[in-house]
Amino acid sequence: MSLFLNALLMGAIATVAQAAQRENPKQENQPMLKAVVHVNFADAERQGHGLKNIANILKEAPDSQIEVVCHGAGISLLVKDQTKHADQIQTLIKQGVQFAACQNTMKEKNISNDNLLQGITTVPSGAVEVIRKQQQGFGYFKP
Repeated sequence: MSLFLNALLMGAIATVAQAAQRENPKQENQPMLKAVVHVNFADAERQGHGLKNIANILKEAPDSQIEVVCHGAGISLLVKDQTKHADQIQTLIKQGVQFAACQNTMKEKNISNDNLLQGITTVPSGAVEVIRKQQQGFGYFKP
């Protein structure tokens, strides 16, 4: 009888442990998240939601490697006198998020590097950068 109760107790403990692991999975066994965030739209509210999504990703997976690529109308997110999200961007840069502005768009819209927020990098083509990141194993995310 005690053997049966011991087996029953061990089974209950295993079930509780499995449930706890499902609720709080260990992050150390999971590969680092890599994501390219594609911003080619000017809607400031939508841009803000995208930045909030990135902050939430970093809360869940703080070691994530994230690059935000802005081109076309989305370049407004990174231009000093156009963005409504400069503080959020600076906070994310401090957390390791990279922001890249498309040089093709900058040339087309007469935007110089001096017009970009501090800490922004540039890439020759935003579209090509998004594709290259995907080829390098980055997940694609568009808010």
